[in-house]
Amino acid sequence: MRKLTIKNKKYSLPIYLPDATRAVVRGLDTMDLEVIGIEGVVVNTYHLMTQPGLAVLKKAGGVKGLMRFNGLVVSDSGGWQIFSTIKRTGSTLSGEITDEGVLFGFGGKKKEIFTPEKSIQVQFAIGSDILICLDDFTAPEAKAEAVKESVERTILWAKRSRKEFDSLVKRNKLTAKNRPHLFAVIQGGWNKNLRKYCAEELLKIGFDGFGYGGYTVNEKREQDLKMAKFVADLIPEEFPKFALGSGQLVDIARMHELGWQIFDCVLPTRDARHGRLYLIKKVALENPEKLKLKSGYQFLSITRGKYANDLKPIDEDCDCLTCQNYSRAYLNHLFKIGDSTYFRLATMHNLRQYVRLVERLRLKS
Repeated sequence: MRKLTIKNKKYSLPIYLPDATRAVVRGLDTMDLEVIGIEGVVVNTYHLMTQPGLAVLKKAGGVKGLMRFNGLVVSDSGGWQIFSTIKRTGSTLSGEITDEGVLFGFGGKKKEIFTPEKSIQVQFAIGSDILICLDDFTAPEAKAEAVKESVERTILWAKRSRKEFDSLVKRNKLTAKNRPHLFAVIQGGWNKNLRKYCAEELLKIGFDGFGYGGYTVNEKREQDLKMAKFVADLIPEEFPKFALGSGQLVDIARMHELGWQIFDCVLPTRDARHGRLYLIKKVALENPEKLKLKSGYQFLSITRGKYANDLKPIDEDCDCLTCQNYSRAYLNHLFKIGDSTYFRLATMHNLRQYVRLVERLRLKS
């Protein structure tokens, strides 16, 4: 079983990290995460810089102190916010991206608030274990020229991020053993030549690990496994490989087979809130090859009327707090009356399925 060692602490791979964007996995507290077996989370640099702000984070001793969480913390760079607030809207009123940094729009006025250096500074204030370089990516339908521009900018920003990171490590008198790790993100869209070029240039700069960036699903909204393998093969084996945002259960099993080891996504928490609960079939847990098949999983829509009188647990083979204590009928009832207890119990179940999956995958690593 491969281990990832950061700040003198070891983490087993593969690992799944739920999104705690604003320093919370929605509906759960830190003790819930411990009960489920969650070993790490992903927080968002841009959002935490905005609220609660750096002053509060510094006073609390970083996001771990604020959350009372002792596990692995990865901070997303803020690159997605660039895409979602500027590129996705296509309006210059929302902001503008230049090689220097990002200008976000406020009431029709533009103000520079985010640079690669600023992203690293904020991530240090957050107290993350893994920092991710600010990167630039495009929509899947982007033209070749735009994709190339995003790759060049990603490389430029990675160089500046590396320089700022090294400066802060030195300023804080950190050593190789107690410093955080810095990951860079490989961009290039569906262009293999650009993916290869991006990976080669990032490897020259030097990082602790690498992420698979941009859109990774095809026109059928399915994980593109050929591209996932191609990008994974660009990264030497000694580096941990982070499949950013790739997180369906079957995708984790398939992509782990291709060499990816770190996963995050919002699906299990989002689906739980909307009544979609996950089950890993017993036959799949007993036969890892079946974990790579969609037939190894089942999805239960708890809102359906047929579950109103169903006193069985969500999954009779699941060891989560929800399945050990509550029935489908109770969850159906809680959802219908809109009680927040439903969101907690459903989220705990879905996340436990993810933990059970990675625990099984570790046995064959």
